[in-house]
Amino acid sequence: MPKPEDCRPYRRMSEPGDEMVTVLTEPTGQKVRYTLRQIGWHGQSGAFYALGESPSQYETGSFSPMWVIAHSDRLDDEGNPV
Repeated sequence: MPKPEDCRPYRRMSEPGDEMVTVLTEPTGQKVRYTLRQIGWHGQSGAFYALGESPSQYETGSFSPMWVIAHSDRLDDEGNPV
């Protein structure tokens, strides 16, 4: 199939949806919690797809989720936001 037009409705960062949380430790020892939200898909061809689309219809190779950092917090030693 030909690739769709590049004007698809991506999920806004403020909209609820699937999230992934990760905690990283900076070189200074400060812990930072990042909340990532999936807003779409990124294909091996370089095309971006909306979350509700099926990239497998257009991609001959692989595709992966496209995440954005929805928000972040600095954490104290007990894991509480500072």
